Amino acid sequence: MEKGITLFFYFVLLPLSGWLVLTWIVTLCKFKRYSAFLFLLDFWGVLIYGTCFLWISQSYFKPIVLTQKDIYGTYVIDRDQFPGKQADWQYDNFRFTITPELKMIFESRLCEGIWRKEIVDVSFSNGYFDLNKKQYCNKRIRLHSDLTNHHIIRDNPTLYRKKFNAFYYVFNSEKFGNVFFKKGQWENKR
Repeated sequence: MEKGITLFFYFVLLPLSGWLVLTWIVTLCKFKRYSAFLFLLDFWGVLIYGTCFLWISQSYFKPIVLTQKDIYGTYVIDRDQFPGKQADWQYDNFRFTITPELKMIFESRLCEGIWRKEIVDVSFSNGYFDLNKKQYCNKRIRLHSDLTNHHIIRDNPTLYRKKFNAFYYVFNSEKFGNVFFKKGQWENKR
């Protein structure tokens, strides 16, 4: 990407600017007009403004870089991934919380008003090593569960990061397939 921008600068912008400067000098000497100079200023003004806008807005479109503190909190079913009756039912029946004490409290509804809680130990794995920050980024949870735990939390979830500081976890359930959780507070919709 950077090589393309460099080539564009050297083979398009600089020759075009040189041509505009020559046009400006000729029109200024021959006709005493500044229109080519004003066009040159407009051209470079738009180019510099556009470059600054893209450079500043670029950070808003990058996926979030997660830390351990970002992961703590309550998670509910993400009904936006696959909306419908199944997602609504899962939302009403499953949720979990990750605490700073490295515990996951998974709650599943047994019947109206009665929730079954399972507490599972979690640890954090290092994501990738960022050379600029000289540290590991995007911490992910690792569950220390076994076959006695609920089928949703038997395997480690997959972390998906989105733009605008959003992320979600996907658990692979043997009964439901992929189960999507996002960070948020559970609300009784009934």
